Amino acid sequence: MTSASSLVEQAVGHLNGQRFAEAAAAFLAAVNAVPSDDEAWRGLALALALQGRLGDLIGLADYRERRRGDGFLFCHEALGVLLTYKLRGHVKALDAALPETSAYKPSSLYQAGCADLLDGDEDAAFDRFARFKAMVASRNDLPVGADSHFNIAFRQGTLIEDAGFVEGLAEPAAVVGRLPPRVDEGEPRPGSRPYVLAAACDARYFERFAPGFVATAARTMPGAALHFHVMEADAASRSLFAELAASAPDLALNLSTEAASPFKSGAYYASSRFLIGPELLRRYQRPLVLLDADVEFEQALDPLAAAVAGSAFACFRHDGAGPCSRYPAVLTVTQPQPAGAILLERIRLFVLAKLEIEWPFNWMLDQAALGSVIRWARKTRTDLGIGVLNDLVGTHFQPWLRSVGGEEKAALIRAASGR
Repeated sequence: MTSASSLVEQAVGHLNGQRFAEAAAAFLAAVNAVPSDDEAWRGLALALALQGRLGDLIGLADYRERRRGDGFLFCHEALGVLLTYKLRGHVKALDAALPETSAYKPSSLYQAGCADLLDGDEDAAFDRFARFKAMVASRNDLPVGADSHFNIAFRQGTLIEDAGFVEGLAEPAAVVGRLPPRVDEGEPRPGSRPYVLAAACDARYFERFAPGFVATAARTMPGAALHFHVMEADAASRSLFAELAASAPDLALNLSTEAASPFKSGAYYASSRFLIGPELLRRYQRPLVLLDADVEFEQALDPLAAAVAGSAFACFRHDGAGPCSRYPAVLTVTQPQPAGAILLERIRLFVLAKLEIEWPFNWMLDQAALGSVIRWARKTRTDLGIGVLNDLVGTHFQPWLRSVGGEEKAALIRAASGR
């Protein structure tokens, strides 16, 4: 056992015993002994915060900059650790103490906004995110690349929008004019279940995930209509669709396709279900269940569909930090009524408004659209009727769905974005 690891072990013992000053001393000794020990750095930040020594936490970030050259990223990570330990008041107090000129202010604004969300103060959170957005727009020295963990905060904080932005959305003709047309491959079949399932993806994703999607739907929901929208479809994906339709005669499988898009990226493929959603809602005139393509079904969605009958639009909620993480796009339900159509169209317009943002700054665009439109509806259109599935059915989505793919899925998304 190295001396540094022994010191960290001692420090953790002090933390667990709420001897925070002793913990800080042991962590600092470990940091000085082995500056590459990230656990010691994180532990020291936590021990300082638990003593209320927030100014010393900034001093620690300065020290990290001198020792390892990544003080900003360390500060961002440390504030995230504080959120994990539910020290949200500490994060907000630190942000209040930091001047606008501080090198760490972008991170403190973002993390304090996340703390506001976790505390249920959405107005305060969106005020901070607006300030964050303006601040990072004037900074070209921030580590925002795809390999930086600050990239997550950067894209979440810049993709999310407040109610005024959503209220002012209009169809961007220049963007719409560049989108490839959607082509129906065969006459759409409505199925016999009281809802329609739909997913969108590129050809490679379709080839990997559609077989499991179809097989589990056939097992759990015979008679259901499934609509796949496949981008950059080729002979192989069309042949696979025909095979899937033949293998699941009790399902009504429908296919639409589009050619290559100038907006090609994993975010475009993930968001495209919302671009075609309003048209599908009009076409099928049934509750429209928009889904990730990389899921498989554990049971029929009938109880879920019945639970959301009183809501024009419903989705699940995630209780973690991050403005674009709060409403996972894994499953949404839209009712074929004017209120549902208004909400789904507003989501479509939001996606269109940000399609020109490039990878790696556009990932989570679909969830930014959900979070922003839900915020708008609750602030300005309470008549539209948004439901949270967690509250309506008492669980998250796992009883109905399982996500599949893991690292393979991540690799496909990166490849789709040219990475």
